[in-house]
Amino acid sequence: MHGFADRGLDAPRGRFASTGRFGRMFPELRSLREFAPSPAELGRAGGAMDGGNPPPSDTSQNNPRIKAGYTFLGQFIDHDLTLDATSILEQQVDVNATHNFRTPALELDSVYGLGPAVQPFLYDRAKPFHLLVSEDGGDLPRNRQGTAIIGDPRNDENIIVSQLHLLFLKFHNKVLDDHTDPVLGGRERFEAAQKLVRWHYQWIVLHEFLARTVGTHLVERTLADPAFLYPAEPFMPVEFSVAAYRLGHSQVRPGYLLGPDRAAALFPDDPSAQEAVTDLRGGRPVPPELRVDWQAFFGPDAQPSKFLDTRISTVLLRLPDGVVPPGTPDTFRSLVTRNLQRGLDLRLPSGQDVAAYLCQPALSEAELWQGVEGGHGPAPLWFYILREAERRAGGQRLAGVGAEIVARTFVALLLADRASFLAQDPRWTPTLPSRHAGRFTMTDLVNLTLGTTLESEDVSALPGDDAPMPAHKRWQWPGGNGQRNRAA
Repeated sequence: MHGFADRGLDAPRGRFASTGRFGRMFPELRSLREFAPSPAELGRAGGAMDGGNPPPSDTSQNNPRIKAGYTFLGQFIDHDLTLDATSILEQQVDVNATHNFRTPALELDSVYGLGPAVQPFLYDRAKPFHLLVSEDGGDLPRNRQGTAIIGDPRNDENIIVSQLHLLFLKFHNKVLDDHTDPVLGGRERFEAAQKLVRWHYQWIVLHEFLARTVGTHLVERTLADPAFLYPAEPFMPVEFSVAAYRLGHSQVRPGYLLGPDRAAALFPDDPSAQEAVTDLRGGRPVPPELRVDWQAFFGPDAQPSKFLDTRISTVLLRLPDGVVPPGTPDTFRSLVTRNLQRGLDLRLPSGQDVAAYLCQPALSEAELWQGVEGGHGPAPLWFYILREAERRAGGQRLAGVGAEIVARTFVALLLADRASFLAQDPRWTPTLPSRHAGRFTMTDLVNLTLGTTLESEDVSALPGDDAPMPAHKRWQWPGGNGQRNRAA
């Protein structure tokens, strides 16, 4: 789910410290040093955050707002933002990434790598400037040992995200073949396709993924008046990466439909079990039985994701070998325990303190700790955000603190990227074929790439959307002027 060596995660803790790859959105707030129950107690199988492994026939955890595909799109986006492409030597010299690091941006480096000149093994020699896929087109390109040949190995962590990576490889190839000017030279045509792919991807992230996750009105308000801007080089706020954006762990189901009459568990019940066609662990060639029919993940008829709440599927509390190293103690096989402990290690503030800082209505003690034996007082930020989504938005999207952190981070990153559509041409709208002019969704991407005819969803008409909000008090970076810096 997340790597074990997160270079740069020793984030600066003071408001006057310079940032590296990671930094703080709220450097003034005090760290939460401990909470009750402990990370191990909250995260144990059978504990307060164990949501069980309900069968597909149980619809009680179905989220009608967010389809299952967006759980894995969120993982794909996370990998795009946090890819560290620095050399091993640079990492040894600068282990905390205080100077040498790739700034976070939505630019599909996991797909394109460093380009065909520097990383030609990602590209098809027989079809210049096309990205390489497997011979039968149904899997990522792999070496003789089954290791994926891609720009970011994390996109082979599970089969669904690996199939999503394959979809983006094919999307580039389709755009290059059918939606660029053949009169252009090879390099110019590749760059034209790359720009089209990146901008349409950024549009999906902003106007579909983010709008589903935090609400359409909050996205509109954040775009109109961004409350968080980077004073210098962009960095990854730890309040986002270690808490708010780990929302996806709550959305994970114990198993998924892959197509008509085909399904598989995410992970096996026995953590030490060998890989099989009955589970979706990655890092191996994808057997035909486990290849994804995207109609099962995107579009009005797709399976839903799980509600956003504090109940995490049991499969994530017993991570199997291959996801964690063999011999890992049971306590640290729990993704919940790992997330909560990482929040303590990174000295995140409590959820209540962030709510007060952002002038968000705080959850009461009873709302926050209901059903948690021994729960009281300040809550870890990740737990608070999930409970807030459950209480304030019925589990259909983030609300309050979580929604603000996620919306502000995505908009700030796009504004800081001088190559993004938001920085270069904020009035731009999608130009590739789609079901509805001026819109482009994941179903449009699937249809364009694979020739399918999936229906598209109007995000603003989905259930559980947020209400229009009055203009908020603009929050500025401490010591900064809060002004929007636009590319020349």
